[in-house]
Amino acid sequence: MKKSILLWATAALMTFAGTSCSSKSSDNSESENVLTVDSVLANPESYVGQTVTIEGVVSHLCKHGGRKAFLLGSDDNTMIRCDATADMGGRFPQETIHQPLRVTGVVMESRIDENTLRELEANRQGQIERLEQQAGEEDAASYSDAPTGCETERKAAGQGELQSFTAQMADYRRRIAERDSLEGKPYLSSYYIQASAYEILPR
Repeated sequence: MKKSILLWATAALMTFAGTSCSSKSSDNSESENVLTVDSVLANPESYVGQTVTIEGVVSHLCKHGGRKAFLLGSDDNTMIRCDATADMGGRFPQETIHQPLRVTGVVMESRIDENTLRELEANRQGQIERLEQQAGEEDAASYSDAPTGCETERKAAGQGELQSFTAQMADYRRRIAERDSLEGKPYLSSYYIQASAYEILPR
């Protein structure tokens, strides 16, 4: 009888130990698959179209319902935008701001070329003309050369120091010309994550 109890206890202990090791191994495997903002931005082309899991601190949420969250890398100028999808409720809640976040989603590429810039300029001119009609020339003039996007979006695009729409367009054209000359690609690429899930991490 004692021998049977001893054998049962030994088997139960081995089963528990095996389960614990398996769980620990799974956790390690999950951690190994989590990327940093810096590692993705170091070679973003290789991740385009892939589903990744990335971690970073949320520096900013867009004011339009929290649809965009910006994850910081190793410094304030290294960040990637995460766009909320319907799969995760279409928004990042306010409590994620300044919190470490783990985001899962697909890495996407957005391109800016000369046609894109002409569309932006035409849209801006149309907005100015409508504003002149509705609010007057003074309001239209103050808006005409205001930069596009919020400060965080401009910083993510490498335009954090630019304070006017004209300067932004000129900067885009200069960088497009440089890339075309060096790589034969007459456009700029920016990368973001189409997020399907997120988790607020403990500090």
